[in-house]
Amino acid sequence: MFQSLIDLKDKANLLRSKPGNQSGSEAQAGPDPGLLQKSLNLPRQYWHDKLGSFYKDQFNPKDGFAQHVRQTVSMPKQWMLDFIDEGNPKPVPLTAEELEREAAWGRFLASPGDGVNTDYTYQPLGSTSALSTRLVRLLPAEDLEDIQLVIECVELGNCASYEALSYCWGDPSVKTTVRCDGGSLHVTKNLKSALLHLRKRAEERRLWIDALCINQGDLQERSQQVGIMRDIYRNASRTIVWLGEETQNSDLGIELCEKLYEFFKDEWKDPKTPEMQFNYRMPWSPNQPDPFNPSYAQTDEGDFDKRVRRSKEGEERDGNKNVEDSNADLPLRMNPPNVYELLALRNLACRQWFRRIWITQELALASEATMVCGRRSISWDTFIFGFTTTFINGTSASGGWDEDENFIGALVQIRNWIHRPESVQYLHPVTLLDLLHDCRIFEATDPLDKIYGLLGIAPPDSEATSVQVDYSKRVEDVYEDLARLILSSSGNLDLLSAPQSNSQLSERLPSWVPDWSHRASSRIDLLFPAGQREIESGSIREFAASGESTFNPAFKDPHILVISGYFVDSITQISEIIQPPTVDTLEKQLLGQKLDDRESVLEAEGLATMSAYFDVMMLIEDLALSSTDDSTYPSGELRTRAFWRTLCTDVSSNDLDSAEQAFTSWRKAMKAPRALKKYRVDKFRGMYDYLAAVGYSVTDTMHDGDGLFLSLMRPAFYSRFAITGMGYFALVPPKTKIGDQVGLFKGGKVPLILRQEDNKWRLVGESYVHGIMQGQAFDETKCRELELI
Repeated sequence: MFQSLIDLKDKANLLRSKPGNQSGSEAQAGPDPGLLQKSLNLPRQYWHDKLGSFYKDQFNPKDGFAQHVRQTVSMPKQWMLDFIDEGNPKPVPLTAEELEREAAWGRFLASPGDGVNTDYTYQPLGSTSALSTRLVRLLPAEDLEDIQLVIECVELGNCASYEALSYCWGDPSVKTTVRCDGGSLHVTKNLKSALLHLRKRAEERRLWIDALCINQGDLQERSQQVGIMRDIYRNASRTIVWLGEETQNSDLGIELCEKLYEFFKDEWKDPKTPEMQFNYRMPWSPNQPDPFNPSYAQTDEGDFDKRVRRSKEGEERDGNKNVEDSNADLPLRMNPPNVYELLALRNLACRQWFRRIWITQELALASEATMVCGRRSISWDTFIFGFTTTFINGTSASGGWDEDENFIGALVQIRNWIHRPESVQYLHPVTLLDLLHDCRIFEATDPLDKIYGLLGIAPPDSEATSVQVDYSKRVEDVYEDLARLILSSSGNLDLLSAPQSNSQLSERLPSWVPDWSHRASSRIDLLFPAGQREIESGSIREFAASGESTFNPAFKDPHILVISGYFVDSITQISEIIQPPTVDTLEKQLLGQKLDDRESVLEAEGLATMSAYFDVMMLIEDLALSSTDDSTYPSGELRTRAFWRTLCTDVSSNDLDSAEQAFTSWRKAMKAPRALKKYRVDKFRGMYDYLAAVGYSVTDTMHDGDGLFLSLMRPAFYSRFAITGMGYFALVPPKTKIGDQVGLFKGGKVPLILRQEDNKWRLVGESYVHGIMQGQAFDETKCRELELI
């Protein structure tokens, strides 16, 4: 998220390495490439020459250079075909025969089937056993022959070996038919495609497929089958993940993962070992170096620059040594994947399957998982190894992965947690509430599945054992019942820290009941911060605003929660929402590629988001430090220290000095936008945006800030900075208003913001109030009952 601004320091280096300021070989080499150029593995000068000549021949210069770049980038496939370096192999176009096969395949998928007009009728499961289910026998046939299925009732644990299918249903309004026991079943095109690809020519295949093995029209049976999903996937010999039809470049993505796994499997630990496991609450932290960064090599033999230099020297000496041949044995980490491979793997990882809530359970419980894309397959371990190596560790080549789209990270964490060795222990047990929170980003057609889809992987001693799957109940009732269950069994108020959403459903729920169907805001809540739950060792910074008190819930009626506590303060001043400084990849390219091209730079509209960040932070700093910096905060410390500790929701005592140094560098870097602010007028807003960004980056680089404080203050993003009546600094939810009350309540780890409505109170959300997070202000004798609606 803040990676974009941190990388601007690289752009600042351009000020010291502009053409004309260098000599000799350095001048020929040009400045270091920006993030986009790194991702594409192409030098900036190449792009400048190619794009410049292309636009000169194809476009009207009056339209503006940046506009042309935007138009081209909006068509990435054509962009790549036109401009990618000859050294990057291009996908081989389909032959006429292959094109005809693809067309025939498409016509067959859309065909209504074999002409059978009678719908298949489901027979009752027959057995009274709780583990009764059905299996599909996929009969063998040649390609493009009609699908033949046989459905049989079985009892888990006493049936033939079978495989479980994990897939996306696809558009339910577009269906085709398959033959089943003399009748026809209506299935989505994606499922039919999966059956065609999985079908064998000489032997039948036994599969468990939810759309076929469950009578979806029978809500009672559907509820019963969902209740045994854990057993279904655990008993399967393996789980087959159907990603969908292949595309022109999907094979490249699979081949890249296989190539990376083969190269690194001996050099790095096997991905199943604890050393390679993801921390449960940290999406991207395999704790491995960037394999494509030359600094990864620690010896002369492994140093890419030195080896290339020696190769060139040898070529000059004997005149017959080929540089490319001499570099053929260089480690793979020195030859990053080309752009086609990166795009192919990214496209593969962005397929809809990765977003489904049900796959968290289907994948986590699988003893073995194989991913199938068209005619190609790859093991889950190999895929995730390649993805992690490229997009998580290998950021110098790929540019990294969007932290807000961490579906794969969540899947890896949960699967590793389920299959963890006995030697791996979590510092804090994973709860159902943890899973609900971490899987909130996943999607479900039925809001009930955001709960039911996680029951199979919930801890066996959790509240999940008391949840009865019932698809006949209203969503509001299920969410309220679950909230009451968690509050009653946990003995704390952690549930109230779940971020609130702005959905229509949340308007129909009590303020203390989270709407799990809706993806919450990007604000990092204090009790569920990514990266704070570690495996085996390490400390977790925990809050105890209400000391060691416990919570005994009471409900006045099903919709009113009675809690015990009191108000310690109120909100008197509040800032705008703190938006993270983000610059689009295109804008970073424009900022760094040619500083003397004023038109292209000033048209970089993304820089406005940086100036918005500067504006808010300058106002917050003025709000908090309006008096002298050495004045005293209510806790007794200097206001300056209290200010930066609030912005990063505090740090451990061991990190105080380094964090304070980072804050000092950040504050010096903010002097540039502050100095420019008084000269800003609307007419020159673009110039201000650009100069403020460059000035900030240059100053941060000079003072070795490296963007560290931006990393530390990530919890402040999407929150508001507030000051209470007693002078405390706070980070509060976006919906907070002046006059809202700050309360401490039994069983609560953090202060809660409440708003009065008649004689009752509505929960606004959790807050960080510096100086009272460890129970300094809590007095249990002052507690009284309050009703939350």
